[in-house]
Amino acid sequence: MIGAGIHEGDILVVDRSINAVPGKVVIAAVDGELTVKRLVKKGKKLLLMPENPDYPPIDISKHEDTCIWGVVTYVLHSL
Repeated sequence: MIGAGIHEGDILVVDRSINAVPGKVVIAAVDGELTVKRLVKKGKKLLLMPENPDYPPIDISKHEDTCIWGVVTYVLHSL
């Protein structure tokens, strides 16, 4: 998620009470694995879009075991 300013080793603050709407950066569990992606709606599909060109989007309609765990609200970088 380097395009969103999130880098390896950063600490993410996640609010589980916020509704995950398109445009928000979310923590999602897809087939048992956690991922950080931006939630995007394209037509009738919901996608988890990376902000790193090295990773493909995830069409969550194709994964039966998907859970949006929470919305990222802050990123903490180390100095």
